[in-house]
Amino acid sequence: MAVLLLGAVSDSRDERGQWPLPPPRGPWPETGTFLLHLCQDTSAEVWEWCAGGGAVTDEERWVIERTLASLPEVTSYGRKTPEEMLAIARQDHRVGDILTADLMHEGYGGTLGRGDWRSPLRALADLPGVGAPIAYRDDFWWGKADVSVALCPETPIYGFTRPCEGRGRATDAEKEAVFDRIRRLPGIEKIYAEDPAHAAKARDHISWQMPFGGDRLDDLPETFYIKLADPGAAARIEEAVAGMSGLARVREVTPVAAP
Repeated sequence: MAVLLLGAVSDSRDERGQWPLPPPRGPWPETGTFLLHLCQDTSAEVWEWCAGGGAVTDEERWVIERTLASLPEVTSYGRKTPEEMLAIARQDHRVGDILTADLMHEGYGGTLGRGDWRSPLRALADLPGVGAPIAYRDDFWWGKADVSVALCPETPIYGFTRPCEGRGRATDAEKEAVFDRIRRLPGIEKIYAEDPAHAAKARDHISWQMPFGGDRLDDLPETFYIKLADPGAAARIEEAVAGMSGLARVREVTPVAAP
């Protein structure tokens, strides 16, 4: 079992008694975004629903759009370019960091309101021309933090952990050094510490159709999530921790834009 990040740095108090906070208890978002992959001439290799049907037709598109407009759970939708499809698909923590626009096709995307999404997704999946509908709940950290600083996990299997290959999980000393570098910067409001168990829960929340599961915690990084008092502090954080031992990635926590 991975060492809990909060416990590892709980003695890292500065002169004002600051230390990393545990993740907020909530809220856990009930809204989300969706992708509607459409059949292409070669889609049967990926989506079994497309086998024998060829590329989506204009008539099938018309039916798809009428169906999207009729579903109360769909709060907005629109046609998406491969680049826009990619922005939504990158919420998938299994493959998001290795996806590129050339792997995507034109399709539909949009936002989903509160409710049980399984029924509307089944209705869309049954339409001719649809390869697969995929829905993501909104990220737990949207609105709660502005920057994430991920540390090296035990097993670096994801694209963003390539700097950690061959070394194992960040040590207690490395975690403390990264935290100490962040907390001394101006413009920092709060620093949260997320351990692998909470990371698994947050990813299962997003990828509710295919949960990550809690039995592979060593694959997940321990991460500092930072709420900024000054938006300019984001660049200062990245500069301050660049090249530090045990660091996997610095990233802005940016919600997927609505259509």
